[in-house]
Amino acid sequence: EAIKAWMAEHYPDGEVAVVFHPACFLKHGHFAGDDRARADAFVEYANDPRIDAVWFARGGYGSCRIAEAVIPRLNDV
Repeated sequence: EAIKAWMAEHYPDGEVAVVFHPACFLKHGHFAGDDRARADAFVEYANDPRIDAVWFARGGYGSCRIAEAVIPRLNDV
């Protein structure tokens, strides 16, 4: 809700939409899902031509854990 409120304040015309992958709400220790779930979610959104950007929040340690599994699966576009 806080993100939606911030976006509404800063982009009142709705020219930017924020979409959360359902995996964002998973729990696996202190991560949002296990490594495979997070990797699959990233690849799904990164390869979706309707999405212009993928933002990460809260840390970044988990990104090095999934990078090798993700990079070969990304589209060239």
